[in-house]
Amino acid sequence: MIYIVARLTYVPGRAADASKYERTVLGYFVEHGGEIIAVFKPQAQADGLPPADEVQLLRIPTQKQLDAYLRDPRRFALSPMRASSIAVTELTISEGMIEC
Repeated sequence: MIYIVARLTYVPGRAADASKYERTVLGYFVEHGGEIIAVFKPQAQADGLPPADEVQLLRIPTQKQLDAYLRDPRRFALSPMRASSIAVTELTISEGMIEC
């Protein structure tokens, strides 16, 4: 199982377009076998730095499925919308969980 944490920072004034883009491509992610665990807007950080505009917790069973999602032509077709509305994407990817 592959776990993904995505931290997104929107282009100022483009939140509606960024949200529309993300809701659309997350649908494609699910079609490729992915699961959306949670999507949320984080609270302000204690150190005073601005938080991301959106954080996504995702998982997908295999690298093959993730690769298929990443190559999805529908996703590529939306690249101009993404480029104009999402300023920064930070990804953390893991192929497993730590036992607690």
